[in-house]
Amino acid sequence: MAKADLEIIRGLAQAAGNLYDGALDNDGKPLTIGLNREDLPDINRKMIDGAKIAFAGDQIRLTYEAEITLRDVYKNGANAFQAEIDGKLKKIIEYIKKNYRAIANKSVSLTPVEKESKIRIDYVNRHRVLACAVQHYKIGGLSDILAASEKEQKSREISDTYRKFLELGGLGTRPKNDTRPKNA
Repeated sequence: MAKADLEIIRGLAQAAGNLYDGALDNDGKPLTIGLNREDLPDINRKMIDGAKIAFAGDQIRLTYEAEITLRDVYKNGANAFQAEIDGKLKKIIEYIKKNYRAIANKSVSLTPVEKESKIRIDYVNRHRVLACAVQHYKIGGLSDILAASEKEQKSREISDTYRKFLELGGLGTRPKNDTRPKNA
């Protein structure tokens, strides 16, 4: 990995470092990213609404989680809900780009790999659900960083010591002083 690539990745990680709830800017004011938690009064901070990033080769994976009501999911239909979540992800990416520009004094391009995000809805109770959206973005300006494909991951060789361990099976062999019946 080239030094310039490492600088880009570190800059993006630092730019996303303030995505946590309660982050303050240089003036001591709460940061505005465009999430639902920013509209709540300060005394009620019980809403799950946040984002994080992870790196995978030449891509960045943005994960957004929000606790929302079922009414909001079904209000305008599935396509409108998908568009709303994609809008949140777009605001988060714009925030990361803006922070990166302030940190590194240059811009970075993050282009979505898929057309829309993948959203998983988990049941919490009859009133609320937990929505988890994931979107991958290609990082522009990186040199020859390649992510390992599934074929390459499956073809990796296992070391001899690990292979011997696996061949022992289950719990391995029984000690000589074990007097239990064979099927126990």
